[in-house]
Amino acid sequence: MKIEDYIVDSNMQLSDAVAQMTKNAVKGLVVVENEKVVGVFTRRDLVNCSHVFGIRNVPIKAFINENFNYCLNKVDEKYKNSKHTLIPVLNEKKELIDIYFPKKTVYINKYHYPVVVMAGGLGTRLYPYTKVLPKPLVPVIDDKPMVEMIMDSFNNYGSDDFYLIVNHKKEMIKSYFEENDHNYNVHYGEEIEQLGTGGGLYYVKDQVKETFYLTNCDILTLEDYDEIYEYHKNAGNVITMIVSLKSVHVPYGVIHTDENQNLVGSTEKPTYMILVNTGVYIVEPDVFNYIGCEEKVDFPTVINRIKNDGKKVGIYPITEDKWLDMGQINELENSRQILSSLIKEEK
Repeated sequence: MKIEDYIVDSNMQLSDAVAQMTKNAVKGLVVVENEKVVGVFTRRDLVNCSHVFGIRNVPIKAFINENFNYCLNKVDEKYKNSKHTLIPVLNEKKELIDIYFPKKTVYINKYHYPVVVMAGGLGTRLYPYTKVLPKPLVPVIDDKPMVEMIMDSFNNYGSDDFYLIVNHKKEMIKSYFEENDHNYNVHYGEEIEQLGTGGGLYYVKDQVKETFYLTNCDILTLEDYDEIYEYHKNAGNVITMIVSLKSVHVPYGVIHTDENQNLVGSTEKPTYMILVNTGVYIVEPDVFNYIGCEEKVDFPTVINRIKNDGKKVGIYPITEDKWLDMGQINELENSRQILSSLIKEEK
């Protein structure tokens, strides 16, 4: 990665800066103005600007961290194992000399949050794989099923209790985990009939008594689960929805008018940044109070019930490159390529 990939001008549009982060798969940017460093912008700062995504002509400068840590002329020892995303190295004129990336720290396993996985769907978008296999067992890398990859990613952060909501071909799923050794516990909530992404939670309400992650069985987020968990707790949310930034390109000229239908202007083939639901949430056990006995209901409907009851529901945005949707054939192949590259980098 070249140092230029991490540098943006303070007047760059927020959407363009985020697109640069996504394209180059970087976690942070150094922001300059008149050749001097004026701040940094990292994935954590996405949370503070999510309300303006989709709005054009918003410069990144309004959302940068101006009180950033930096080193003068050389890297300070105190930053060599810090949790910072990046540390700019500046000269006396505040000009950028280099960027230091602290070494990755090992997982501390602080929280051990349980994880509920919705694993009972038919997986029709993954046909012909799902003609034989249940969707959770479709292999991704080295014959490892997608649900196991998701569970392993949470296990890296200390999660050791997983609750799978199963229905379709559930015996195959149960047999897989019974016949293969894992260093975590797998529990099951067995639907009599498919109840949707919300209704299936009824079957684990007596088992899950603390804050938990809820995820679909075909979604892998390449983010720091502890960091998202801490944000959720500090925000006081009942539910925090993990959302992804998505670039949407309009291949036409977009027309802008006033309330009297007079032409104000036009934008030729613009790209907009929107937020989409990844299908991953952090949830407080209060949610079970909003789901009826064996009720057929999707989780977004449950979210609306909680909001209408005056409870707090928030979001945590991540960049598009950190969201792998393995539930469609094309996206599955793309996820395989990304994960293969990451495995090679780690080696």
